Amino acid sequence: MIIPNVTREHEGSFLCEVSNGIGAGLSAFVKVAVHVGPSVTVFKKLVNIRRGEHVTMRCEATGDHPLDITWRTKTNTIDDSFKFQYRIKKSPMVHGLSSDLTILRTSLHDNGDYTCIAKNIYGHDLGVIKLLVQELPNAPINFHVTNLESRSVTLEWSSISQESNLSHEVMENSQPILKYILQYKKAEDSWTDYNNQNRLPGDRTTTQLQLLKPAQTYHVRLYSENDIGISAPSDVLFITTDSEVPSAPPNDVMVDALGPQQLLITWRAPIRDTWNGEILGYTIKYQRNGFITGFRNYTKVNRLPPDGFNNFRLSGLDKYTQYEITISAYNIKGDGPPSDIVLGHTLEDAPSASPRSVSCNALGSQNIQLFWQPPLKEFCNGIIQGYKIFYEPRLLENQLTARETKVSSALTTVLHGLQPFTNYTIQVLAFTRAGEGNLSNSVSCITEEAVPDAPERVKSIVSSESSVIISWMPPRRPNGLIIKYDVYIRVLEKGKELKILKEILPSQQLYYEVKGVIKKETYEAWVTSSTKVGQGPSTPVIKFIANNVVPAAIISFSQVLRQGWTVDLHFPCIFVGSPKAAVKWNVVNNQSKKHIQMEISKNNTLSLRNIQRAHEGNYTCMVKNLFGSDQITYQLFVQVPPSTPIVSITSIEKKSISVQWKVDDIGGSFIKGFTLKYKREIGLWKELLLDARLNSVVIENLQCGTPYQITVSSYNRIGTSPSSEIKTIKTKGEKPVAPHDDILIRLNTTSISLELSSWQDGGCAISHFSIEFKRNEPSNRWIIVSNKVESHSRYLIGDLEAGTAYKLRVTAYNNAGSTKEELCFTTLNINELYKEKDLVKTIISDSQLIAVIVTSIFGIFLALAGALICIKKYSRDTTLDDSKITDGLNMETSTQSCDHFYGTLRKSYRNNEPKSAFKHSISPHNREGIKPYAKFDLHDNENVFQNNSQGQIRKILNIQPSSCIANSPLYSAEIKLDSSLTHVNDITTSLRNVQLNRKYNHINTDKENNISSKLSKSDSEEYDILNSDGEQCDEFPVKSKFFSPQNVAVDNATWTTPIMRKSSAT
Repeated sequence: MIIPNVTREHEGSFLCEVSNGIGAGLSAFVKVAVHVGPSVTVFKKLVNIRRGEHVTMRCEATGDHPLDITWRTKTNTIDDSFKFQYRIKKSPMVHGLSSDLTILRTSLHDNGDYTCIAKNIYGHDLGVIKLLVQELPNAPINFHVTNLESRSVTLEWSSISQESNLSHEVMENSQPILKYILQYKKAEDSWTDYNNQNRLPGDRTTTQLQLLKPAQTYHVRLYSENDIGISAPSDVLFITTDSEVPSAPPNDVMVDALGPQQLLITWRAPIRDTWNGEILGYTIKYQRNGFITGFRNYTKVNRLPPDGFNNFRLSGLDKYTQYEITISAYNIKGDGPPSDIVLGHTLEDAPSASPRSVSCNALGSQNIQLFWQPPLKEFCNGIIQGYKIFYEPRLLENQLTARETKVSSALTTVLHGLQPFTNYTIQVLAFTRAGEGNLSNSVSCITEEAVPDAPERVKSIVSSESSVIISWMPPRRPNGLIIKYDVYIRVLEKGKELKILKEILPSQQLYYEVKGVIKKETYEAWVTSSTKVGQGPSTPVIKFIANNVVPAAIISFSQVLRQGWTVDLHFPCIFVGSPKAAVKWNVVNNQSKKHIQMEISKNNTLSLRNIQRAHEGNYTCMVKNLFGSDQITYQLFVQVPPSTPIVSITSIEKKSISVQWKVDDIGGSFIKGFTLKYKREIGLWKELLLDARLNSVVIENLQCGTPYQITVSSYNRIGTSPSSEIKTIKTKGEKPVAPHDDILIRLNTTSISLELSSWQDGGCAISHFSIEFKRNEPSNRWIIVSNKVESHSRYLIGDLEAGTAYKLRVTAYNNAGSTKEELCFTTLNINELYKEKDLVKTIISDSQLIAVIVTSIFGIFLALAGALICIKKYSRDTTLDDSKITDGLNMETSTQSCDHFYGTLRKSYRNNEPKSAFKHSISPHNREGIKPYAKFDLHDNENVFQNNSQGQIRKILNIQPSSCIANSPLYSAEIKLDSSLTHVNDITTSLRNVQLNRKYNHINTDKENNISSKLSKSDSEEYDILNSDGEQCDEFPVKSKFFSPQNVAVDNATWTTPIMRKSSAT
C-alpha cells in the first residue's frame, strides 16, 4: 500500500489481510506513526507600521515536538535577551507552537523581511513577513529664495535631505510626498493655525508667493505631507520684500506764515502700510501760485520722527507771495505721490526796492513838484501804504540842516516853503504795514531865483578929506545870481534931504568910493543887491561925514573861510590912511609849527599856495598910522577827506556779519556817505553805498562758514578817505563732520547703501557729495561713482562682489569747505546675510521658539540634577574595600552553573584612533596558570571578555538597573583601563574613576538601532576565547546603572594584571 502525501491523518493502525480463498486468510497489523516536520503559517505577510510605534508579527508552526521557532532578519538571529527593543513570546498550540515578535519602538532601520524559522528533528520550515516602517516625511531642506521682488518672492527647496543616512531600500519604502504646505506670516505675528498657507502638489519644488507687501519682513516655512502625516517644518526663511516708492501722500498738510520769507509746513506721515520701505524723508515742492510750468523748486527733509506731526520751516521765499506747496514721502526707491496742493502766503515786509523814475521840477522860488513810480510788484513785498519824501537843501558846508519829511499816498506831491535858488536833494521810499523800503537815488532840484537878501555887512571909511569909501559883504542868501549892487547916497543939509545919489556897481565889486564929500554936510548910504528877479532889501543906513584926519583903516571885512585843500587862496587886505599906514600880517593858531610860506602882493594881498590842513589858523592883517589902527582876521579851515574809519565787528552769524565803524576826523567837511566793500577771500569786491547818518550795517545774504574780507571808507565833498584795514571774518559754520563708519555704511552682498543724511553739516548746509570706491588693493585706481551727489538721503552703490574687501572715499562739500572720509568695508556673503542676521532676529521675535528654548533649558537642568544624584549614589556604592570585592569575585565564580562564561565588551569606534582590540579570558580552572603581567591584543570588532571578567566588573561597579535614566533613549560609556595597573585594586580604582560621557540622541532612535544592529551578530561572531568543550552559557550582558551594555567600550589596547595567567587558548 502506498500512501502518497502522508499527513497526520494517516497516522494509526492499518490491518493488512491476505487471502487466496484457501483456508483462513492471513492478517497483520501495521502501526503507522507519522512524524510531522515543521510547517510555518504566516497570516499577514505584509505589515505596515508608523515609525516609533510598536508592532507584533506572528507566525504559527505545526509539527512534532520538540518544536522551536527562531526569528531572523538581515542574516542576524534575533535574541530578545540581547536586543532590548525586541520581545519574543512563544505559546504552545495543540499541534505546534506560535511565536510573536514584538518590536517595541520601530525605526526606519527595522524595515525589511523577518523570517520565522521552525525546527524539529524532522526538518525545518520558514515564513517571511515583510515589515514596512513608514514615517512622517522629512522636512524639506535647502529651502531658499531664488527671486525677490517687492510684492512677490520665488521659493525653491529639495524634497529629501542630502544629509540623510537612509539606505536605498528604506528610501524605496518611504511614502511619497503628496503635497507641501507653505505657511507664512509677518515677522511681528506669532505662528498659529490661522497663518496664511498655500497647499502645493507633492511634485513641486518651487513656488511663488504673491500679493505680499513691499518692504515687509515675512517668516516662511514649509511642511511636507504624505499618507502618514505632516512633517516637521523646514528652517524658517526670513524674507524682507523689496521696497517700492510710498503709495500714499503725507496727511494733514497745513501751511502757516512765519515771516516775509518763511512758511511753516506741518504734516503727518503717510499711513504706515503705505510706506513700502523705510521713510527716509520728505520732498517739499513749491512754486508761486499761478505758474503752469510745473514745480521747479523743491527741498529734501531728512530724518524726521515717523509719528505725530512733522514740521519744516521753508525759508528764502519771495516776500508777500502766495505759494502752491505739495509734500511727498520718499524712501530708497524714490518719491511717492504728492499731497494735494495747499496754499501759503508769506507775510508782508518792507519793500525791497525803491520807487522808480523819481523826477522833479521847480514851481517857483519856494515850491518843487515831485513825480515817481511805485517799485516793481515783485519788490513791493506787500501792499504799498504810502510814500515818504525826504528832502534837504545842499547849503554851504558850514551850515548843517535837518532833513525834512513829507508823506504822500499819491505818486506826485509838491514841496512847499523851500528856500529860493536852493539845490534840494530829494529821496523817496515806499512803505507797507511791515516797514519802510529803500530810499531812491537822490535827485536834485533847484528852486527858482528870488530877490536876494540885503548885503550882509556895510561900513564907511574916510579915505581922504573929501572922499569916503563904502564897503559891504554879499548877502548871506543871494537867492539867485547877483547881477549888480545899487549904492544909494543921500545928501542931507541941516537934516533935510537934498538929493539921493544912486550908483550901480557890478556884482564882483564890494566897495564904492564917494568923492566930493563936503564938510559940514551929513551923508547917508545904503546898499542893495539884485538878481534877475529883482532888487532885494537894503542894508541898514549908515552915516558918514568928511574929516581932515585919515586914520589907518581896512576896507575888507573879517571872514571865516572853509576851503578845500590843494588850492591857492588869497586874503585881500585893502587899507587907507594918511600918513600911509604900516601893514603887518600875523598867523595865529596854525596847526603846524613849521614856518608857513606866505606871499604878500603889492596890494597887500596874502596868498597861500596848495593849502593843506597845516594852513588852518587865523590870518590877521593889521594896519596902523599916527591917527589910528585897524585889523581884520581871516579864520581859515582847510577841508580834507575824512580820516580812515575805525571798523569793528559786532556780531557774526551764518549768513550775516554786523559791522560798526567810527570816523575820528571828518576832515572839516560833513560826511556825505560811506562805502563798504566786502568779498570772499577768492572773489570780486562788492560795494554798499551807505547813508552818512549810519555808523553800522548788517551785511546779509552771505555764505555760511566762508571767510570774508571787509573794508570801509568815508567820503565828503573834498574826497574819499583811505580804506580801513581789511578785516577778515568767517561766518559761522564749519566743514561737514563725518559720521562713524557703522552709521554711514550699510552692508549687503553685492551692494552697499550710504546714509548720507548721517553726515553733520557743521552748521552749513551740505551742497553735494563726491563718492569713489575701489578694491582694497594698492594697485587699483579709484572708481568715481559720482562727483556731485546732491541727495542727502540714502545712496546705493551696486554691482559689487560678495565677500570682497573694498575701500570707500566720500567727500562732503559745503560753503565752509570739504571733508574727506576714507574707510574699508567687506561685502557680506550669502551665509552671513541669512544665517547670522536673520537667525538672531527670528529667535528674538518668535515667542513660540523662545518658549521651546526656555522649556529645553529647564529640562536640561532637571536632567543634570538627576545625574548628579545618581553619581553621588554611585560614589557611595563604590567605597567597598578590597576584601569585599575579592569575596564578591569568589562568590560570583562559585555560584555559576557553567564552567565557562562569556563577557562581550565592544569598543566604541573612533575614526581618529588606530583600531586595536584585545582578547582576554579568565577561568576558575586555570586562573593560577595565568602569568603576571600577561598582555592581550585587542583586534577590531573582537573586544571580548569572558563572563568572569564581566562579573568582576559588575561586582566592582555594583551595577544595577536604575530608574534615573530609564526613559533616556541612548547613553554610552567609555571604560578606560590604564596598562600600568598591576593589581585588582588598581583595576578597581580605575573602574571607580571611569569617565562617563552622556550623549543624547536628539533626532530619533535610528542611531540607537544602528548600534543595536551592529551588536546583533550571528552565533559565528561570538568567540570562545578558552576554546573549551564545556557547555556554553548564555551571553551575559553587563547592565550598568547608566549605560546600555552595547555601549561599553575599552579604549586601552593592553591590560596588565598580576593575578591572571595567560590562557592556553591565547
